[in-house]
This record gives sequence, C-alpha cells and structure tokens, in this order.
Amino acid sequence: MKRRSFHVILGFVIILLCGCGGTKNAEKISLRTQQIETLKNVVDAKSYTIEVNTAYPMQTYAVTRVTNALLQNTGNSASRINVNGNFIEIKNDSIKGVLSYFGEVRTVNSYNPRDGGINFEGLPTTYEVTENEKKQTLNIEFDIKNKIEPYNVIIQLYPDKSATVIVNSPYRTSIRYDGTLKPSEVEENL
Repeated sequence: MKRRSFHVILGFVIILLCGCGGTKNAEKISLRTQQIETLKNVVDAKSYTIEVNTAYPMQTYAVTRVTNALLQNTGNSASRINVNGNFIEIKNDSIKGVLSYFGEVRTVNSYNPRDGGINFEGLPTTYEVTENEKKQTLNIEFDIKNKIEPYNVIIQLYPDKSATVIVNSPYRTSIRYDGTLKPSEVEENL
C-alpha cells in the first residue's frame, strides 16, 4: 500500500514538473519570437548602427606570430583583438563602415599608408535581408565599393541584438567582427 501511494505521489510530482517546464519553454519561444520581430522592424526601417567591439583576423601562421609579438601584454592576441570606434551604419539606402583591419593585404590598394582599415560609404550595389528560422537570426548581405576596393559584407543579427560581421575582399584575407546592434534614437522611441 505504501509503495502504491509513493508511485501516485511521484506521478503527480512528475506531471507538475513537466507542466511547469512547458510553460517556461513557451515563454522562451514567445520572447524569442518577439525579439526577432523587433529585429525585423529595426532592419526594415534601415536606420541603425552596428557598434563593433572585437575583431577576429584570419591570418597565416607567420603573420600570427608577428601579431602576437606586437600585441604582447595588451590583453589581445592575434586571433582576438578589442577595437574601439568601429561601426557599420545604415541610414535609408546609404551604408557607412569604419573598421580596423588586421590581416594580410594581397595588393597594396591605398595611396595613404596610414589608412589600412576597411572604410566605405555610399550606396551598396546589392543588399539582401533573409531570415534563418532554424538559427533564429536575420542575415544581411551587401556588396559595396570604396574608391579602390570592393567588399562583400555579411551581417548576422541575433535576437539579443548581438551581431557578427564578416568582410570579404579580393585584396585582403577575410576578417570577422563581433558587435551590438543599436537602433537609431527615433527607432528606440517607437
């Protein structure tokens, strides 16, 4: 008899725990859906900035050794570098990007040796936004060119407003950045 009442109580506890877990899971899904919708609204408004805070260069072993030596005692490494003042800004149809570059340049393409970063401003030649429902991300891809160099930029936005940016160029090794999506002040008030 004691064994039977133990099983009945155990059954009630399991049902109670399963019921609570389903509610939390449903709340998470609802919150994630709401966050994705907010992201879509910000991206559709085309008025936001991605503030970049970390660069992840894709370098060869030789360049990695040199970079590690240069970055010694800074808290950075050749594979992860903290950056300040880097951003990609999208306003209407215009895009502006100011990004530090760490990597190998295949062709010298600048007349100013102090300007080794990735800089562009203007209208992109292509611009596409897609949603990855499985990963729950928004992906933005565009091609843009400065006076000398073309860039292919891929941005992946996550529900928590974090962003990953990959910049490809035929003249440089690719580089990845992490940052945060910041809607314009007007969008934040809506």
